[in-house]
Amino acid sequence: MVLSVLSKVKTPAYILDEAQLLKNLETVRKLKKESGCKVILALKAFSMFSAFPIMKEFFDGTTASGYNEARLGHDEFGKEVHVYSPAFDEDEIERLIPLLGHISFNTVSQAEKYLPIIKEKGKGKISPGIRVNPLLSLVKNSELYNPCSPCSRMGEQPSNLNDDIISKLKGLHFHILCENLAEDSVKMIDEIEAKFGKYFSNLKWINFGGGHYINHENYDLNKLIERIKKFKSTFPNIDMIFEPGGAIVYNAGWLVSTVLDIVRNEKNILILDTSATAHMPDVLEMPYRPRVIGSGQANEKAHTYLLGGRTCLSGDIIGEYSFDKEIKIGDKVIFEDMMQYTMVKNTTFNGIPLPDIGILTKNNSYEVVKSFGYEDFKMRLS
Repeated sequence: MVLSVLSKVKTPAYILDEAQLLKNLETVRKLKKESGCKVILALKAFSMFSAFPIMKEFFDGTTASGYNEARLGHDEFGKEVHVYSPAFDEDEIERLIPLLGHISFNTVSQAEKYLPIIKEKGKGKISPGIRVNPLLSLVKNSELYNPCSPCSRMGEQPSNLNDDIISKLKGLHFHILCENLAEDSVKMIDEIEAKFGKYFSNLKWINFGGGHYINHENYDLNKLIERIKKFKSTFPNIDMIFEPGGAIVYNAGWLVSTVLDIVRNEKNILILDTSATAHMPDVLEMPYRPRVIGSGQANEKAHTYLLGGRTCLSGDIIGEYSFDKEIKIGDKVIFEDMMQYTMVKNTTFNGIPLPDIGILTKNNSYEVVKSFGYEDFKMRLS
């Protein structure tokens, strides 16, 4: 049923799978209910606000990387708004103050600069904290996504913390994971408690960041729940905050494309109406090979093709795939797990059209939420 619907949509199109999203959200419900932690949605991974009415009952709020995301969370989600940035400027701080419940500074110098403004103009409604680099590298997929890599700009060094700065704060923020399983989530909590527990008596909250891949089939959620409960039994007055993003929409949607042409140059190359560099940039940045419905590895099935985008970038190649049947011009190619870090990172490079944004409802009806045109390309220019 799903494939029959997807095969008929106008392409390219990002399509949210409402049924899978709801299944993923039940993981959030279980995590909160059984552990007592707070969970906020990381908008940097997924900001499709047309889905917020479905999502908001499961979360305590949203977390942002700056003013634009914070305003979107405030206006469209309507719960707590948290923000962190490697650096704020004074104008942004002024614009953020009416929106925020929590703010995490990246360094002691940023905290000391803006805490007086936050205290005066926030009228005691904003809970400040600082992000700390615990010097624990657990990211395995790419150094590009490792906040604890050598010379990382993410977070203050532990040696620069002291009782004076901690006394001015309400929380500590740690974000060191990226698509990690429960063993690493637990190791992170263990390390943070061991290294920084001396400061906890003065704190109201600890943010354990994102990257906990809670909806992955190999993630042992009960292991995380038990570790949270142990932590809270020791520090009952501290709110434990988690901010998953990509994990919330893991496997919860597709990017549907159409084959525009087939080029023969040593191999058969499909030219699609989508693009790695413009529409799914992590394919090149991470890099990784996205799953395609009905495909196998190169030469695993009868017909093998390189999949390429329609931009002028020579390296706009998505990967090599094989199919049981010969692919023809006009056929659909459907990429899986295309909700996270796609819409939030896409571009209009070469002026190619942005994909439609749609929802496949839990009743298997398809709704186009947003289409893009020339004005969306033009508005980015001058």
